[in-house]
Amino acid sequence: MKEFLLVTVVPLPSQGQTECSTALYGLAQSMEDRDVHSSQNSPEQMLTSMLGPGIAVEVAAPTVVENQLFPDEQQHIVRAVAKRQAEFGTARVCARRALARIGMAPCSLVPHQDRSPRWPPGVRGSISHTQGCCAVALTRSPDVTGLGIDIEEDTPLQRELVPAICTPEEQQWIGRFGEDARGWLGKLLFSAKEAFYKCQYPVTRTVIDFHDVQLSVDLAAGEFSVAKVRPNGSSWDHVRHVAGKFRRGSRFIVTTAVLAATSKP
Repeated sequence: MKEFLLVTVVPLPSQGQTECSTALYGLAQSMEDRDVHSSQNSPEQMLTSMLGPGIAVEVAAPTVVENQLFPDEQQHIVRAVAKRQAEFGTARVCARRALARIGMAPCSLVPHQDRSPRWPPGVRGSISHTQGCCAVALTRSPDVTGLGIDIEEDTPLQRELVPAICTPEEQQWIGRFGEDARGWLGKLLFSAKEAFYKCQYPVTRTVIDFHDVQLSVDLAAGEFSVAKVRPNGSSWDHVRHVAGKFRRGSRFIVTTAVLAATSKP
């Protein structure tokens, strides 16, 4: 899935180019922060309304924040392009703000070797970023076993990607709608599966493919659930109870996936 598998680090040929790219990227992002905070349909408001109390949400437009990173975090992205530096750094700043809101001290948040987020003991959380938006959700509630969020630009999923993302049954469901709706419904399923992946991974430590899970979507309620999941075992019996929600607004599609501790069979 995207957060763990599709992130690449590309070295720049010189420090001078790094500084120039960083400055230009920061300038390009300076006007986008309003989009993620300013309306009732902003990603921040949508995430907060879907996740409810007990889960801290922080959202910001990605910008280079090197001076707000711990030394090991700076070293982790020293060879990354400006876009990746902005996404990584802003996510860590947002995460520390969220940690403060749940009563925890700031700490370094260098990812695990498998690129999954590293949280303090007892914390469950998720990170997502797309063009113009970075979001973090964290909780230390004992009622939450798994947490995943995803934010995507509200643009149609490319038609040639639909078979790779959607199961045959999901493709049949999309096909029931008009041409104008199919693109965003494909993107919705993509985002929902990203949120599900981030929610299940800390529980199962299993890398799964898009076709390993099939979702059932209730458009009227703004919810989705797991219809089928391919892996088996006690952890997966639990993961099948993930509860998903989605919203659409301010040029974004936002999805959440929460696995409640009380949903264990």
